[in-house]
Amino acid sequence: MRYELIENSDVGVIIDPTPILRDIKDTFAVSFVLPDAGAYVALFRDEDGVEYRVTIADGAAKIPKQLLTKEQRIGLTVCEIYDDKILRSWVCQTLKVGTFLSLRKTQWQITAGVDDKELYARLAEIERANAKERAEYKALLAAFDTLQAEYDSYKAATAKAEEERAAQLSELIKALASVKTANETLAAKYNEAIQTINNHSERITALEKNYDPTVIG
Repeated sequence: MRYELIENSDVGVIIDPTPILRDIKDTFAVSFVLPDAGAYVALFRDEDGVEYRVTIADGAAKIPKQLLTKEQRIGLTVCEIYDDKILRSWVCQTLKVGTFLSLRKTQWQITAGVDDKELYARLAEIERANAKERAEYKALLAAFDTLQAEYDSYKAATAKAEEERAAQLSELIKALASVKTANETLAAKYNEAIQTINNHSERITALEKNYDPTVIG
């Protein structure tokens, strides 16, 4: 019995469903194709939910003998660990404990729930394709997030530029209004000065017409 832990996935698939057939006193072992180097543990669960932890060594894990006391299905989860922290986990297809000869239980065998070899090969192919598509989808999401972040940045920069332009336009309008007011004040003063000059000119002309030099002598 051999599993493959699909990279970029949380699924472990059976790639070799060959039954494990040993004497009841012997040790059963399940082998694994691991995605990379590291420390891995296999968690076997009986039908009552009792879990047994086994370290995977040299790509294989020994099935606890406590599980070989009756016919039952065994759940299996494999975890990659580091300092007792779980980095990744894979839920694997179940195993089935049965007797090779049901009338005389002198020999146990472990098989897969379904023993169609092509079915398991197809399942492995589907899981690999699914893992690949999930990885590609994840990359697309990351690219979209990058584009979204750039768009948000450009949008914020544009909004800031618009705000600064509006502020500058407001200041220019205020400055223009101030210049206009100053020009209007200057024009009014100029007109007043012209009026004063005109008034003085009229008085001087009148004085010149009525000027009598003998009065001063």
